[in-house]
Amino acid sequence: MVDRKWQTLPILILSLSMLVGLYVFYTTLERLVVQHESDRLGSLMSDVIYEIREDSHTFTPGMDVDDYIGDLTQASTNLRIQVIATDGVVIGDTDLSDHALSNVENHGDRPEVIQALSDGVGSDVRFSTVTSTDRIYHSVIEPVNGTDYVIVISSPMYQLKQMNLQLMSILVGMGVLSVGFLVAISIISNRQINQKVEEEQKKQDERIRQRTHEIELLHRLANMLAACNNMVEAQKIVSDILPRILGKVNGSVSLMRSSRNQLITQLDWGEAWPGSVTFAPDECWSLRKGRVHQSNNEFHTLSCAHMQDIEHNQTLCIPLTAHGNTIGIMHLYFGQGDIEIDPITEQLAFSVAEHLGLALANLSLQEKLRSQALSDPLTGLFNRRFFEQKLAELTMNSSSNDYEVSLLMLDLDHFKRFNDNFGHDAGDYVLKEISSLLKNSVKDDEVAFRLGGEELAILLPSYDVEAATLFAEQICQEVRGMHLEHKGLSLGQLGVSIGVSTFPQPASDSESLIKMADKALYMAKDLGRSRVVNHLQYKHSKTDAELLELELAEFMSSTQDDVIVEEVKEA
Repeated sequence: MVDRKWQTLPILILSLSMLVGLYVFYTTLERLVVQHESDRLGSLMSDVIYEIREDSHTFTPGMDVDDYIGDLTQASTNLRIQVIATDGVVIGDTDLSDHALSNVENHGDRPEVIQALSDGVGSDVRFSTVTSTDRIYHSVIEPVNGTDYVIVISSPMYQLKQMNLQLMSILVGMGVLSVGFLVAISIISNRQINQKVEEEQKKQDERIRQRTHEIELLHRLANMLAACNNMVEAQKIVSDILPRILGKVNGSVSLMRSSRNQLITQLDWGEAWPGSVTFAPDECWSLRKGRVHQSNNEFHTLSCAHMQDIEHNQTLCIPLTAHGNTIGIMHLYFGQGDIEIDPITEQLAFSVAEHLGLALANLSLQEKLRSQALSDPLTGLFNRRFFEQKLAELTMNSSSNDYEVSLLMLDLDHFKRFNDNFGHDAGDYVLKEISSLLKNSVKDDEVAFRLGGEELAILLPSYDVEAATLFAEQICQEVRGMHLEHKGLSLGQLGVSIGVSTFPQPASDSESLIKMADKALYMAKDLGRSRVVNHLQYKHSKTDAELLELELAEFMSSTQDDVIVEEVKEA
């Protein structure tokens, strides 16, 4: 809002300036008018003197001067002519009668008379007691027939003052109108300015609120991405937060593969991404240039090859960098045609790209570290630590959702012979090949593990014992069909023994599930290896005495009380 003090100050200054100007104008005008009237009286005085000089021969001591000057053509009601002797006695006055003339006071002290006697010419502006008005006087000394007389001509000032007042009234009126107009304009302008200021203030407050909201969203985006464990969670976050930041803009993020010869679209938001899902780095101008690329602007129309299926597209490609390395690009697709990209949206896109680059690089690093912590470095299978976590998770979910989980325990047949005959390099080679077979055999929700040495395992959610046994037999058959060579030497026929158990029946927990699978595995080895045995087959192959002895052995191995052990043996 504009301060009212600053609004009225110019008006006060202008009003004061106008008053000063009017006063200066009035005094100047009055001086000019007096000067003009003095000049006029001087001209009339010349005419009067001329006539007096023409009639000087008629001037005798007994002449009635008052009647003479009253007959002059210059004499009028507005022009007073006086003839004054050098001693100040008025001997003629066109405004006085003979009686009044005889009683008029001596004019020897009048300024115009004194000046005329002294300098020959005099003038004055003063109040006349005879006519009771302000008058302007002009006087000269003129000798007539050897006698000096002071001739005085005067005119009243009221007409001049009236004219001045009329002019001043006009000027004052114009000044008042000007001030009024200025005040009205000032009030209207002030209201308009205040309205504009309020509108701009509201816009500024809205911009500040919007920028604050965007900063908060960027902060939340960075925090949420930092808390992600995988790309699936990152996808949920970007699809929820990025439209709030960038608006209704279709976007995606493509990350560089470790080989750096291909990019794969990992994240997207908005509508289905219309560009290529996989493409080479050379297909994107932004990766070639190392900076942002807009496909359609006033300087060029150059679309990236990964968007070539969309004609005249408006795309913004921004490289994603982290720790000095380019890890991918962020695409923003605005549509087809000459679409103007909002500068604020472009700046927000740069900020988003910066946060995404750092967050995704950290997420990739976390996944690598997590993979290294949970996987076996030789085979690439998950390790025993992850096996225990996954087994606990699946058995818990199985109890809650009422589905079965089967466990396959695998052991390579005669693995020690491979190491002894062909060396540990050959043994490692066999482990890698069989592990590769297992990874290709399992689906997304099925997981293969290396528990240690040549001992392997597979967890099969939603598999009953029959389905798990068929799965195991297929693996056993595929291993028998492998013919491997190492350093030019044939490694002979391979075999794997597999034990199968199922949760929650008959195994009631994860520990019993492992024990049953181990027992079935040992039975497969006892039966000649390279075969599959499930826990049902294991149970049916034992006599009641053997089962009782086995259960007793299990019970004895689980207790630490020697007395109880002896009592059980005797019974």
